[in-house]
Amino acid sequence: VIWFCLLQYMLERTQDSDENVALEACEFWLTLAEQPICKEVLSSPLVQLIPILVKGMKYSEIDIILLKGDVEEDEAIPDSEQDIKPRFHKSRTVTLQHEEERLQDEEDGEDEDDDDDTLSDWNLRKCSAAALDVLANVFRDELLPHLLPLLKGLLFHPEWVIKESGILVLGAIAEGCMQGMVPYLPELIPHLIQCLSDKKALVRSIACWTLSRYAHWVVSQPPDMYLKPLMTELLKRILDSNK
Repeated sequence: VIWFCLLQYMLERTQDSDENVALEACEFWLTLAEQPICKEVLSSPLVQLIPILVKGMKYSEIDIILLKGDVEEDEAIPDSEQDIKPRFHKSRTVTLQHEEERLQDEEDGEDEDDDDDTLSDWNLRKCSAAALDVLANVFRDELLPHLLPLLKGLLFHPEWVIKESGILVLGAIAEGCMQGMVPYLPELIPHLIQCLSDKKALVRSIACWTLSRYAHWVVSQPPDMYLKPLMTELLKRILDSNK
C-alpha cells in the first residue's frame, strides 16, 4: 500500500507544472530503475509511467528558444563552445555518472549560470529519455506493448516537435528493446533516413543520433537496402547549413 501511494504521488509530480519539481520527480524513476526491486514495483504502474516519460521528452518552448530551434541556417556564424556540445541523452552509464557529479556540484555550492549550458547538461527532456533508456534495459521487450501504440502516432505526427520527440523515444529504447524492435525496423529505418532531410534542423539532428543507435542492425543488412541510402543522406548532413 505504501509503495502504491508513493508511486502514484511521484507519477503526479512528474507531470507537475513546475519543471524543477517535474525534473526532481523524474530523477526518482531514473534512480528506481537501477534498483533490484524495479521490475517488481513498476510492473503495474508502468502503463501510466511510459506516456508521462514520453511526454517529458518533447522540447519545451524555452528549450526551442535556447537551442535557436527556429533558426534553420547558421553556417556563416562562427562556432561557439555550445555549438559543438551534444544535446541528446547519453548512455545509461554516462547519465548516472553525470547525475552523481551534479549532486556533488550542488553539495559543493557550484552553480551553472549559463542557460545554454544548463540545457545542454541536464533537463526534464534528457532525464525522461534517460529513465526510458534504463527502463527499456530492465523490462526489455515487455516495454513495447505500452510504447508502440504511442510511438507510431509520434513518429508520423505532422507537428515537428512531436515527431522529433518520437524519434528520440525510438533511440532511447534501442539498446534495451532491440530484439523486439527488429520486425519494425524495415519500415522505421527508411522513415528515419527520410527524416535526415526534414526541413527542421532539430529533426535532422535527432534522426542522425537515433540512426546511430540502430547502426549495427543497418550494417547487418544488404548494403543497397539501408546502408547506401543512409550514407548518402549522412554525407549531405556534413554539409548541412545548420550546425
